[in-house]
Amino acid sequence: MSAASQIEKAPTMRAMILGLLASAALWGSASAQPGSAGATDWAKIPQPASPSPFSPVVPAGRTDDWVQIVNLMSTYFVALDAGDIDTYAGVFAPDGKLYWAGGIENGRAEIHQGLAGFGSGSKKLPKDATERRRMIHTLGTQRIDFTGPNTAHDVGMWLGFTDDTPDKSFQIAEFGPYEDHYVKVDGRWYFQDRRIYNERISNRALFYPQLGERDPREK
Repeated sequence: MSAASQIEKAPTMRAMILGLLASAALWGSASAQPGSAGATDWAKIPQPASPSPFSPVVPAGRTDDWVQIVNLMSTYFVALDAGDIDTYAGVFAPDGKLYWAGGIENGRAEIHQGLAGFGSGSKKLPKDATERRRMIHTLGTQRIDFTGPNTAHDVGMWLGFTDDTPDKSFQIAEFGPYEDHYVKVDGRWYFQDRRIYNERISNRALFYPQLGERDPREK
């Protein structure tokens, strides 16, 4: 191969190497997930199937409730990435449950303790730091249905992004479905229980009936 050809291919090879390194870094951090052995067994238990067809219409008189639930979810994600665990735990009902990679947390106190060190917002940096790498989470899709005057159900997908890569490029790090049940107490909506699946680590399933998915295996 000529010197000119090697020079032409160098940027491409460099990009490939950086991409591989970034992938390795992301997967490496995922392998050190929280929780003990068996903590994510809950993810293998199929949840009730979604009704089909499902109406996308927001019921009459429930628009304010719908907006409050959307804002509740946004508050949840902002608090998670900021490391604001007081706000994070506070969006759950007092007896709320969180199903996640670390296991099952029962009540606000356990949720607070379980998530205390989670997210880039909780990580300490050197005193002279002028920048930080971030991991952020956002909503991909959301479908809310009201199951009673003070209860609601929600399914959808979430996404995680990071710039904690060798070249600081912004990449998708993880994603997965979620399922929530909400309860309205004294005029305010809370998470009654929240199931967070992650397709990159162990709290995942082959398919999700609650999303309307069917068993993909041959009969």
